[in-house]
Amino acid sequence: MSRNFRGEDEGKRVVDHEGNDVGTIELVGDNDEYANVERGGSITEGLMEMLGWESDDDNRLHREHVEEANDEEVRLKEPQARHG
Repeated sequence: MSRNFRGEDEGKRVVDHEGNDVGTIELVGDNDEYANVERGGSITEGLMEMLGWESDDDNRLHREHVEEANDEEVRLKEPQARHG
């Protein structure tokens, strides 16, 4: 996402790259690089790894993980396949 999170992002759905529900933007300051997510959907291991979420308590979403944001939702980037 090319811009920081804004207060108007609160309450937007967060979806993965396929459109599956991940949660809702819960708390965001004005012009912050991250937002907190109230998790409510299914989250794959690859998505959790990409987001840096190591436990079920982690919920901070950084703008670098967002593909795009529109008036209704925040769409996450596709997790990259691990090589090795």
